[in-house]
Amino acid sequence: MSVSPSSLKQPGPQVVVARRARPARTQKTWIKEKRRGVAAGIVVALLLGLLLSGYGVHSHMSHAAARMDALKIQAARDTEAALRNGPVLFLPMDGNICRRRVIDNATWKLRDDGDVVCDEAVGVPQPEQQHKVEKRLGAIRDTFQSRAVGKMD
Repeated sequence: MSVSPSSLKQPGPQVVVARRARPARTQKTWIKEKRRGVAAGIVVALLLGLLLSGYGVHSHMSHAAARMDALKIQAARDTEAALRNGPVLFLPMDGNICRRRVIDNATWKLRDDGDVVCDEAVGVPQPEQQHKVEKRLGAIRDTFQSRAVGKMD
């Protein structure tokens, strides 16, 4: 493909567009700029306050969760310690004075813990009554008999 000189266009006169010079800033434009600056400052301050309060809430909640975990661990340790030793009551033939011994579940050793009032040791206040073996055995027998009768019905 050949280019003929007639097909080439001669550059024409260049048109230069003159731009108007910016007018000097007036009092109104300075007031608008100040308002925009104050508004931007307020927005930035609010965002910063929001971020700081979010961090404070997160920090407080994480500390509360850590304290709760520590309390749960302490409660588990206390429960475990309470389950290591357990009292055993030996009921007397007559009277209301029981012999309490403590068993160590880790070593299976019994140690004496002294005499206690049976009603207080059990934690059930009962009216004064005679603690005789016959009455106790009768109560146990009646319990088993009532269960046996209930199953037959």
